[in-house]
Amino acid sequence: MRKSVLTPAKEIGRELDKISGFVDGFQRRDHATSDQWIEWLRHMEDQLRQYGYAESAELAGFRASIIDGQQEMAKKSGSRSKRKRLAALATVQPVQQLLTDRYRELEAKIESVRSMIKQILVPAREAGMIRHQPGMEFTAFIESLLQQFQRHEQLAPSIQSAIASLGRQDVIRIIAEEIEF
Repeated sequence: MRKSVLTPAKEIGRELDKISGFVDGFQRRDHATSDQWIEWLRHMEDQLRQYGYAESAELAGFRASIIDGQQEMAKKSGSRSKRKRLAALATVQPVQQLLTDRYRELEAKIESVRSMIKQILVPAREAGMIRHQPGMEFTAFIESLLQQFQRHEQLAPSIQSAIASLGRQDVIRIIAEEIEF
């Protein structure tokens, strides 16, 4: 089964919202922020690896640069926590850009498929294909609707393209979100 695109997009978007909190912590010179940032990088690295995204390796590189920055700055004067904070702070913008780029790529793909689904639903509704029968489970209804789309001469190419782009489960989720009775 193909991995979801909707789920990582949602997760990455949620995690991007946390970056401003880290920046606030760095601005307040909160000593715990550097460690929290490193833990967050590790968490994001694991999340991206789970979905097979190469950015996970780049996040590991940013963690390494924090460690290297600490060691390089150890030769200079200043407290250890200050060196750690400065090394961590230097990674915030590139990490934010890396995740934002991935997020935008996923969102563009999702919106493209969402647009396709909306275009499919209009003629399907006009043709009377969208009829939810009382007592029928919603999931079963959406599954049967998808099968009808796949068998329909005019709608099949678009629905197959949507499935090829995101995967069957994500297409089902989008249909469920966009359908109107």
